[in-house]
Amino acid sequence: MKIGIDARVLDRKVTGTSRYLLNLLTEIPAQDAHNEYFLFSTRKHEINNNFYKSIVTSDSKIPFKIYSPFWLNRDIPMLVKKYGIDLLFSPNVIIPLVDLGKCKTVSVVHDVIFKVYKEYYPFLYRQYLSFFLRLSLRKSNKIVTVSELSKNDIIKYYNLPSEKIEVVYNTASKRFYPRSLSELERNKILSKYSLPEKFLLYVGVVEKRKNVSGLIKVMDALEKKGSKIKLVVVGKPGYKSDSILEEFNKRNKTIIYFQYLEDDDLAYIYNLAFAFIFPSFYEGFGIPPLEAMQSAIPVLSSNAPALVEVVGEGGLIHNPSDYTGFMNDILKLEMDDKFYLLMKSKALEQSKKFSLKETTKKLVSIFNEYNEI
Repeated sequence: MKIGIDARVLDRKVTGTSRYLLNLLTEIPAQDAHNEYFLFSTRKHEINNNFYKSIVTSDSKIPFKIYSPFWLNRDIPMLVKKYGIDLLFSPNVIIPLVDLGKCKTVSVVHDVIFKVYKEYYPFLYRQYLSFFLRLSLRKSNKIVTVSELSKNDIIKYYNLPSEKIEVVYNTASKRFYPRSLSELERNKILSKYSLPEKFLLYVGVVEKRKNVSGLIKVMDALEKKGSKIKLVVVGKPGYKSDSILEEFNKRNKTIIYFQYLEDDDLAYIYNLAFAFIFPSFYEGFGIPPLEAMQSAIPVLSSNAPALVEVVGEGGLIHNPSDYTGFMNDILKLEMDDKFYLLMKSKALEQSKKFSLKETTKKLVSIFNEYNEI
């Protein structure tokens, strides 16, 4: 069977969706020796060229979000026909709405947060997704999502049959693991980014939905209690983030902000962090907490349903607005070495439930359902 993958998410800066696809692309060759894979994009990507056939189409100077529907409904159908594609896999929600002949489609919908919390997204973005997603969901032969929460939300808002939707959990990259850093390695990263010796870490978009303002309140509370711990924030500015960034600037002695870090350096920074904190109001899954658990650092998380699904017994969970609860657990981690080591151990153990190998196997088995149709 010939499988085409819409790989355009790799053409842009690294995002959660591009990480998701990259993880899968590293493992598929080990789990599928029978099917033939084609990567469709507007740029050349050096990803196991012995296994994947990389098909590059012409790029456009038109902004990506405007050009995307044209590329999807013009270029993809031509590529499907030219290369005899039997199944098209889209890791980024939307599929072509035009007729693809006998070609089947599997699409990934990570979440439908824009339906659950409309206030967190711009009006035009909501309208764009509302139009294209509804049509894509009905046209897809199979929909893959990343948590039971997201599956239930898709059924609720789009009235789709449960059997059309498969839950295939996200995973974290293999580069995130516990590292025994030498003093030289440790000092090199600390010096490169001017990081403090002891810090909490948050990785994610800086926006209201992620409750980043709550992080600021936790840090203010810790400072009042006499804690010297700092906060390192890594993530691009999101919707209506200006006021949050202003608060960061007011606290530049306790909060250190980076819009972006290279993944290789980020993996080291997880290992250097004292603990990871993620008080988000809503998630479809929550890859950063999983990266932290896989790195064996204590995790503090909100009780948003998908995060409870992912973090489980591997972290310290609170209502997102329970800033005192977060503060008290951080103070306990600072003061109680046995408790700190216990939470490191629990985090690592919980992360083992999310295996890239098993996730990829399940996805390939979904592809193979259409091998004989």
